[in-house]
Amino acid sequence: MGIQVREAQSEEMRKNIYTVQQMTKGMGFDENMGKVNWSFVRIISNFGYQFMPKEKGVKYKKIRLGNTNALVSEYGQLNNENIIMYIHGGGFVSGSAASSKGYSSMLAKYSGCKVIAVDYALAPENAFPKGFNDCYNAFCEIIRMYPRAKITLVGESAGANLCLALALKVKEMKKVACVLVHSPIVDFTGSLDRTEHEIDDFTVKEGCLKPLNEIYVGEDETGNPFISPLFGNYIDFPPTFITCDYNETLYADAKALYEKLENANVDVELVEVKGTFHAFATIGTGTPETKQILEENIAFMNKYL
Repeated sequence: MGIQVREAQSEEMRKNIYTVQQMTKGMGFDENMGKVNWSFVRIISNFGYQFMPKEKGVKYKKIRLGNTNALVSEYGQLNNENIIMYIHGGGFVSGSAASSKGYSSMLAKYSGCKVIAVDYALAPENAFPKGFNDCYNAFCEIIRMYPRAKITLVGESAGANLCLALALKVKEMKKVACVLVHSPIVDFTGSLDRTEHEIDDFTVKEGCLKPLNEIYVGEDETGNPFISPLFGNYIDFPPTFITCDYNETLYADAKALYEKLENANVDVELVEVKGTFHAFATIGTGTPETKQILEENIAFMNKYL
């Protein structure tokens, strides 16, 4: 257990910050996100993500997991039977398995595991629980297909929320070896005090939380632990590695999650990095700072496989 606070200083990180600032212009993760035409934004963003760096030698295959599409990434000869189930981010309204090939390829190459990135139904067309149920059904199909595998759940932002909710739902199955989450959102009730820490976030503005609640939560109770994992029971929860930007809007979520896990005696680590941005860790091998986190994630995962 422990918290590490670091500072990003590389030129590669500065370049990535500039790139993300350009890519996120007009994305609408702010107080106006309820007014955005997300079907159009998805087309633009998914096209842009096709040009993100990918690890050489990784092979991809589209599969179906029940009624859900997924993308398998494999590198060379697999050295184990275990699976990384990756759930992409995108504010519950955007993103896809295909647009996340870059990070999936890095997970596959560095872990030696089969990586299965899952598509799930997006809001506002599909509010909770449709997307969550897609992830749960995909998980059940994975363990049916690979009954001897241990599963590592990996996700960022909205995907991190879904990973935590899924791990809570399937906890009694004892199939999840560990959970790796980047910049998770864990609370839709408004109970977290976000004024105690300076927020400087150009990707996920604090004003987005209210319309996101309306878009994703819909008619359900915000305190449902599968919506707000902060309120879950973390006794016997899998070991968890958390990363966040030191000044992002969801810093409070990451810190509250860490404290919740620590109080439940879960093996948990939190890395806070200054001078980055929301969900920065999915750059993977793109910067020295994120390459270090990727290597630490794999080492953490290997302890429990």
